[in-house]
Amino acid sequence: MDTTFDDSKLTFNYLLEIMADAVIVVNHPDGIIVRMNKQAETLFGYLSDELMGKPVETLIPINLKELHANYRDSYYRQPRSRPMGTPLVLQAVNKAGRLIPVDISLTPLNTVDGLYIIAMARDISNITHAYDETLMGWSRAMDFRDKETENHTLRVTHMATRLAHLLGMTETQITQLYRGALIHDIGKMGVPDDILLKSGKLTDEEWSIMRKHPEYAYEMLYPIEFLRPALDIPYCHHEKWDGSGYPRGLKGEQIPLAARLFAIVDVYDALRSDRPYRQGSSKEKVIEHIKSLSGTHFEPKAVELFLNMMNEDDKDSL
Repeated sequence: MDTTFDDSKLTFNYLLEIMADAVIVVNHPDGIIVRMNKQAETLFGYLSDELMGKPVETLIPINLKELHANYRDSYYRQPRSRPMGTPLVLQAVNKAGRLIPVDISLTPLNTVDGLYIIAMARDISNITHAYDETLMGWSRAMDFRDKETENHTLRVTHMATRLAHLLGMTETQITQLYRGALIHDIGKMGVPDDILLKSGKLTDEEWSIMRKHPEYAYEMLYPIEFLRPALDIPYCHHEKWDGSGYPRGLKGEQIPLAARLFAIVDVYDALRSDRPYRQGSSKEKVIEHIKSLSGTHFEPKAVELFLNMMNEDDKDSL
């Protein structure tokens, strides 16, 4: 009796259980879960019996299911090994509904029963948290340098994420908006102190240098793969709805959504804050100014959303 196949199965099952990473095996082309190890049970909070025969999309957040299905279909047309550390949608969801950032490797496995895909998943929550803490440190450093805008970054980040939630953006989109808001002015690190910290009005030549800071941000951040999805705000938050902004003169919906939302709260906070050469304006006066720029500087729908948020704040303060 030939026991080679049975021995191979035993060896595979043994290797599966001693793997340090979570492992899920799905069939081709249906994406049905047929095997998972104990580490996968721990990571996702399910017992194996609860997931056997279920589609792998069970572990994908609702807002990413369509994107994942499209990726899966594309991958299944030409299955290939994909090592960890290469770009993919790195969001899973556990039984309790908590989002888990994961790094994933994919390996096709041809057997006598057909083709299967071995998916190894590694929780990178701690790494992601460390990255976000680093961004927070960068934002504090920028506020410390530009003393007249102290805590500006935290205020505008809070307001921008609130707007994103009100608009119904996905958690992934909100995360990237949050990161972009924290480092929205990182390009100012390339602006000389005598211009950035000047107490009076800037000359035309000085303004031309100051306006380069979004391009500096792009040049600084684009090489960092983790931060590329967060570039919309640092690179585009000075663009204007009518196309008169900088650095690229983008117009209308050419401007990324995150930057269109952020532009409003950035201007609002700047005008509300005191400067060495002027006092901050009242909330009412700034809101009227924001309204006057609807359709020119700002997207009208974004202005409407912002005004609704301000009205809710007024009601809560009563």
